[in-house]
Amino acid sequence: MTTKEQVLMTLVAHTGTWLSGDQLAQQIGRSRESVWKAINALKKQGHQIESRKNRGYCYQGSQQLDATAIQIHGQHQFPGLIEVVSETASTQLLAKEFLSQHPAQIAAFLADQQTAGYGRQGRHFYSPANTGLYLSVVIPNPTQALANVGLLTTGISVSVLTVLQQFYPTKDFQLKWVNDIYLDHHKVGGIITEASLELESSSTMAFIVGIGLNLTTTDFPQELRTRAQAVDTTVAVDRNQLAAALLAEVVALSKRYTSADFLPAYRAKSAVLGKQVTLQVGRQVVTGLAEDIDAYGGLVLRLPSGDHQTFTSGEVVKVGVEA
Repeated sequence: MTTKEQVLMTLVAHTGTWLSGDQLAQQIGRSRESVWKAINALKKQGHQIESRKNRGYCYQGSQQLDATAIQIHGQHQFPGLIEVVSETASTQLLAKEFLSQHPAQIAAFLADQQTAGYGRQGRHFYSPANTGLYLSVVIPNPTQALANVGLLTTGISVSVLTVLQQFYPTKDFQLKWVNDIYLDHHKVGGIITEASLELESSSTMAFIVGIGLNLTTTDFPQELRTRAQAVDTTVAVDRNQLAAALLAEVVALSKRYTSADFLPAYRAKSAVLGKQVTLQVGRQVVTGLAEDIDAYGGLVLRLPSGDHQTFTSGEVVKVGVEA
C-alpha cells in the first residue's frame, strides 16, 4: 500500500480518536513528513481530518466517495475491484463494459453523479452530484442458470433496506413491489437487476445489480417532486461506510438468494400487501387486491372476479387504501 493508503487505514480504524504525528509514523513505519503529506492529500480528496497542535489528527469521515476508504470500511472483504468515478453516464454501463472484458469477475462501480442513470424499462433515475449513492455490482453466476432470478431483485431489496435501517434507525422504510424503496409514501431508492446472456448457450454469465439512493437530495425536477424525496436532508452519512455495508450485504445475498429466506422480511415491509393496486404489465393494466408475495417473489392479486393471478413482471403504478 502507498503511504496515503496506510495513513487512511490507520485513521479510519481509529475514527474519532486523536493520533499524534509520531504515533501515525510509528504505526505505519514512515517519516512524520510523509504522514503530513499524506494527510494533506487526503484532505484535498474530501476526507475530514481535524488537526490540532499537541493533539495530532482525528478522522471525522468523508463525504467524498473513495475506493480505498470503502475497502477499509468493509475490512477488505469485498473480493473484487472497486472503482469510483466523479461522473459517468451510468454505473450500469461501466459494469457492462467491465463484464465484456472480465466475464467471471466480481466488481463494483460507484459514481458521485450520473448523467444518464436508469432504472427498470429504461426510465431515467435522477442522480445529481454528491447527494446520493449510485452503484452497480457485477455478480458472476456460477450455475449460469436463470432459474429463480426473480428472487435476486427481491432479496437485494431486503438487503438494501436492512442496511438503510442500520444507518437511519428511526426511519420506517417500505418496499414497493418489486424494486423500489419508499419512505413516507415517497420513493427514496430503486434497484435494477440485469442479466448478461451468453446467446449461443442461452445461459446467464453474470448479473449486474444497480442501486440508486436519494440520500440528501433536495432539488428534484418538477415532475418528481410529488413522488420522490431524500432519505434525510439533515443527516449526511459517510457514503463510504454506507457503500461498504451495501456491498457486503449484496455479496452475501447473492450466495443464498435461491433459498428465499428473506421473503418474510420482504412481506413485512411491503407497501402494497393488503391494498388495492393497479399493475401495468406491458400495455395491459390490471387492478386487484395485493394478497401475497409468492415463493418466487411474484405478486399475487385477487382480481375483481374473485380469481387469483400471480405476476412476475410489471410495475405497480397506483396503491390504494387497505381493503
